[in-house]
Amino acid sequence: MTDIEPLANAPNAQAEALVENRAAAVHLGQAMKRLHRHISSRVMTGMQDELQERDLSFTQIAALHQLRAFSPLTVTQLSERTRLSVPAASHLVERLVQRGLAGRQENPENRREKLVALTAEGRDVLTRMDAGFVDAYISVFSTLPAESIHTADRAIRTLLDQLDLNDPATCAVHSPQTSPSEPSPENT
Repeated sequence: MTDIEPLANAPNAQAEALVENRAAAVHLGQAMKRLHRHISSRVMTGMQDELQERDLSFTQIAALHQLRAFSPLTVTQLSERTRLSVPAASHLVERLVQRGLAGRQENPENRREKLVALTAEGRDVLTRMDAGFVDAYISVFSTLPAESIHTADRAIRTLLDQLDLNDPATCAVHSPQTSPSEPSPENT
């Protein structure tokens, strides 16, 4: 084999790896879909209760999640993350501020902009929803043998560690050290 042959074969190896990765991701995605069917009715019932109790829309909850993950955000950034027009995002922020779930302050780098961040009350809403989500998984998984749970936990933590390396911005939000009832210090 010459020094050139490994270079010539590299694109093929990379293409084959991408195809294999995609096939594995499709297989895992189908498995996650099956898992979601076991969990979703419990999660959605809890989410619906929280939304009705607080008179919040799904879009408002989505905005709160974006603020928890990426605060502070400008209204324009929040509009992009929630896929709303800037005027709709501005109106949504106003409603969240009126309810005490988000706060606004002047952007010190651009005084014409407002920065939006989650308040303690907003974090509490998401924390309760997170707890309901975790409770749904606990309810379903507690019927399984402990060894199956441990095996799945190890595999999922390995995937999460790899995802965190690929997307460090979400590490603070989804850190394994963060309990479901406590936001990480980086997001307070």
